[in-house]
Amino acid sequence: MKKTIKYLLCSLLLLVFFVACGEKKEEKISTEDKPIVIGQTFVVGAIEPTVGGTPWSLTTHGLSETVFSVDKEGNLVSRYVEDVEKTDKLNWVLKLKKGVKFSDGTEVDAEALVWAMNTVMEENPLSNATAGKVKFEKVDDYTVNVTLERETQNLKSLLTEWTNIIFKKGDNGYIFTGPYIVKTLEPEVSLTLEPNQYYENAEKRGEVIIKAISDMASLKLAYESGELDMAFGITPEIADELKNAGKIVQTIDAGYQYFGVFNTASGLMSDKTVREAISLGLDREDYIKALKGGRVANGLFAQYFPFAGDVKVEYNLDKANSILEENGWKLNKDGLREKDGKVLTVNILTYNSRPDLKIIMQVMLSQLNKMGIETKTAIVDNIDVEAKKKEFDLILYAQHTAPTGDPAYFLNQFFRTEGSKNMMTYSSKEVDDLLDKMGTISYGDESIKISKEIQEIIYKDLPVLYLVDPEWNVALSERLKDYKPYGGDYYIVNSELYK
Repeated sequence: MKKTIKYLLCSLLLLVFFVACGEKKEEKISTEDKPIVIGQTFVVGAIEPTVGGTPWSLTTHGLSETVFSVDKEGNLVSRYVEDVEKTDKLNWVLKLKKGVKFSDGTEVDAEALVWAMNTVMEENPLSNATAGKVKFEKVDDYTVNVTLERETQNLKSLLTEWTNIIFKKGDNGYIFTGPYIVKTLEPEVSLTLEPNQYYENAEKRGEVIIKAISDMASLKLAYESGELDMAFGITPEIADELKNAGKIVQTIDAGYQYFGVFNTASGLMSDKTVREAISLGLDREDYIKALKGGRVANGLFAQYFPFAGDVKVEYNLDKANSILEENGWKLNKDGLREKDGKVLTVNILTYNSRPDLKIIMQVMLSQLNKMGIETKTAIVDNIDVEAKKKEFDLILYAQHTAPTGDPAYFLNQFFRTEGSKNMMTYSSKEVDDLLDKMGTISYGDESIKISKEIQEIIYKDLPVLYLVDPEWNVALSERLKDYKPYGGDYYIVNSELYK
C-alpha cells in the first residue's frame, strides 16, 4: 500500500513538473519569435530587376540595394564603394570595398558590379535619364571605370537612382544583396522573406511577411485584429480613428508629390488654354482638407528640399470660366461646356496603390463639374502601362521626385524631350538646355536656382498640374513602436526593421 501511495505521489509530482515545464515553455513564446507582418497596397508581381519600376519594388521589399543609398539623415552611403573619383569630363573611377557579398555568398567584386550596371543600362531605359546610357568597365578586381554619355557632376546620386540595383543571375533565378531573401512569393498578393545570412547582423533578424491589401477598410481591420505589425499608407480618416483609439500612428513627410499629367500630344489637352482653365479652376486647398494633411504643392519637389519650387499656384474660378468662354466653350442646356457640337470631356485615370489619389480624384470631379466640364474616370492597376497607350487626358500620379536628394533625376526623366517617363510628350528647348547646364555644374546654389527656374517654366507651360506635397500615415504595433519610416516608401523593409 505504501509503495502504491509512493508511486502515485511520484507520478503526481512528475505530472506537476511536466505541466509546469509546459507552462514555462508557453511563457517563453513571444511576439519577437513571430514574423513581422506588414500590410501595404502592393506586393511585387515578379522578380524582374530591369523591368520598369520593379527594381524599386525589390528594394522597398528589402531584397535589393542600389549601389549608393540614402540613410535616415539623408546622406548618400554605400556598402559597395569605398571611393569615387572624377578623372575627366565624362569619366569616373570607383574603388570597391572588399568582402561585400551576394545572398549566395559570392563577392560583389568589380566584375559583378560591372555586369549588373551594364545590364540595367541596356535593359531599363529609366536608368538613362540623368547621364544617358552609362558604361561600366572593370579595371581590376576592385576598380571600375565609369563612362558617361552626358555630363553629370554627382555620380553618387546617379548610383542611388532606384533603377541601379546590384544583382546577378543564379541557377534558380536572380540573386540580390539586400538584408532579406525570398522564401515564398504569391505574386501581387503576399511575400515571405527570410534573413540574408551574408548581410551584417543577419542573426538579429527574423522572417517578414508583406501582404497586399489595397482596400483601406480591410487594411484597418487587419491591423486592429493584431494580424499586422505595420499598416503602411493608411488614409487620414483611418489614421485619426486609430489615434483616437490609442494606437501608434506616425505621420511623415512623404517626399512624394501628387501631380496631374496631361496628354499634351493629342485630344483636348493639346490645347493649352483648356489646360490653363483647368489649373485655375482647381482649389488645391480642398485636397489638403480632404487628405487632412500635406501642403499645396509649390513645384515638383517636397518643400523640405532646398531646390523645391517657389511657385504660387493660382486659384481663380471666374478667370477659368472666362478663358473657356473666350475660346468658344459655351454652356449648353445641360450645364456642360460645348464647342462645335462637342462636349468638353476629360478622361481621368489613377491607380489603386495610391489611395490618396482616389480621394483627390473625387474632389476634382466636383471642381470640374462647377466649370461645366464633363468627366470620365477609371482606376487601374498598372498606370504606366495605361499611360503608354496615350488614351488619357489627365493622369493623377504620385512620385518620389528626389529619391537621391538631387533634382536632376526626376527632371530629366519627365521633362527632357523624349525623356524615359515623359508621359506628357512635353518638349521645351529652354528646359532641355537648362538640364544640360545642370549636368555641367556641381550641386549647389546655381543648380538649385536652375531647378527653381525649370519649375517656373513648367508651371507656365502646364504639361503637368502641381497639386499636393503630401504627408503619409503609418500604423504600428507595440512591437514596432520605435520604427522610423524614411525616404517615403523606398526602404519600408530595411536592415534595422527588427531593431
